[in-house]
Amino acid sequence: MYSRATMKKIPFKTLRHALTVPAVKLVIFAAAVTPRPISRFNAGMAGWILSILPLPSNRIIKKHQQIIMADQNIHATVAGIYTSVLAGFFDFFYLSYRSDGAFKRIVKVNGADNMEEALSFGKGVIAVTAHFGPWELLPRAMKLLGFEIGVVGRSLSLKGASDVLEKLRRKPGIHTIDRDAGAAPVLRLLRKNNSLGILIDQNTKGIQSESVDFLGHPARTPVAPAVLAKRLEVPVVTMHITRQKDSTYLLEIDEPVFFTKNDSISDALTLLNGRISQWIMNAPEQWVWFHDRWRK
Repeated sequence: MYSRATMKKIPFKTLRHALTVPAVKLVIFAAAVTPRPISRFNAGMAGWILSILPLPSNRIIKKHQQIIMADQNIHATVAGIYTSVLAGFFDFFYLSYRSDGAFKRIVKVNGADNMEEALSFGKGVIAVTAHFGPWELLPRAMKLLGFEIGVVGRSLSLKGASDVLEKLRRKPGIHTIDRDAGAAPVLRLLRKNNSLGILIDQNTKGIQSESVDFLGHPARTPVAPAVLAKRLEVPVVTMHITRQKDSTYLLEIDEPVFFTKNDSISDALTLLNGRISQWIMNAPEQWVWFHDRWRK
């Protein structure tokens, strides 16, 4: 432990970084040993507390409630949004320390034959999804179906915490690819006829994007899935995982889509955004509304 004198000499940012890793490990441990019904209750309490705090994320949600949700007749509470995301992470931590059999009892799958069809062409598959439901469970679910998958992502600003989460993601044998690593690891994965998981529902700085419709409003969307699909003639499969009323999860894998050279990038992205929009319309509180998706 740091003494009071030592803590006065440590810059706040350094201290925050030093304390983040133990805090993340403590949360993971607590979620791993806590029965799921209690974790769900904890997520609800934490979600309610976060909803009443003066957080920048709450201002973003309220802006979305007034504009996006109002236009689309969507109803989602601030507390419900936080609760859903927290419950998803708690279940990710919990299931990371459970057997494959226990995982399969909680995560059901529809549409595995669609992935098999897409892989039958031997060119790999671009698996497009979103920060919807417990998205962290998707790679392991795919792995247990017998599909090799790599996931493109980025490290958190707090490297220690990011490393802890990355280790947990790789535990089932999932390949993780840093989005700044270039095209080589992506091409290697696809050439082995594996699946490449990409999330496209955020306005991410430094990523080539186009503004296309998303829930009725233009939103900057990463072009990478459409560009790769067109240039390499790789099929695209959209998939998402939704929490059910009985606290199990349903992973739905859609029929593959093939984009030709005649399809524009904008048309391809509009189709993909349309599918994600429908998921949100069906279960609005299971999407991360606290991300400033339409900030530009």
